[in-house]
Amino acid sequence: MIFLDQVFLVGTSVVSAIAVRHLVKSNTSMDQRHPSEYFHGVAFGVLGIAALLLTFWGWGILGIMGEGTSNKLVAIVSSLIPFSWATGLISNYYPKYEKIFLGIMILGLVLITASRFMDAPLMARIVYPLFHTTAAVVVIATPIMVVKRRWMNLHFLAVSIGGALISAGGISMAFLSAGKQLLFLSQEFVLMILAPLLFSTGVLYYWGISRGRIQ
Repeated sequence: MIFLDQVFLVGTSVVSAIAVRHLVKSNTSMDQRHPSEYFHGVAFGVLGIAALLLTFWGWGILGIMGEGTSNKLVAIVSSLIPFSWATGLISNYYPKYEKIFLGIMILGLVLITASRFMDAPLMARIVYPLFHTTAAVVVIATPIMVVKRRWMNLHFLAVSIGGALISAGGISMAFLSAGKQLLFLSQEFVLMILAPLLFSTGVLYYWGISRGRIQ
């Protein structure tokens, strides 16, 4: 890992901490806090902690193309972030579908976890793209629909861009941890862009949810 990667990762942790602080301060009362804020908080928290761990221990803790426990955890962590963000968006703007979508995302996380710890590569090749694509479509499409309906302003479209980045990164990491390569996204290429991708995702998502509200 080069020094610039560490700078991006530290920046990602800082942005995530700011985002969590913003969510915490948005309401002083637990009763007034919308459920979507918890989902966004989980995603930012996982993103910030993951970036911090990578800063100190490097890419080796990912265990990509290896057989250790860290290799198995990559798929879980890389899924938790987009799954949480997608559920948060559904919870906020389409609350009647919240429980159904949350169930789908939990099922996806369980199946992804099982595919790694059971060493079931065929299962992994099915569940990874299926559930990651579902989350990606929600994270990318929901802000566009929300802005079109004028529930949020144009700044909220940054969420779509950030969602596309983290979903692409998550799918790529999942394939690599399963010993496969998605298109041209080789291990070397993914590790080269991973740090700036995580930073860009955090900045774009935080910008969208903090600046997108119509005054």
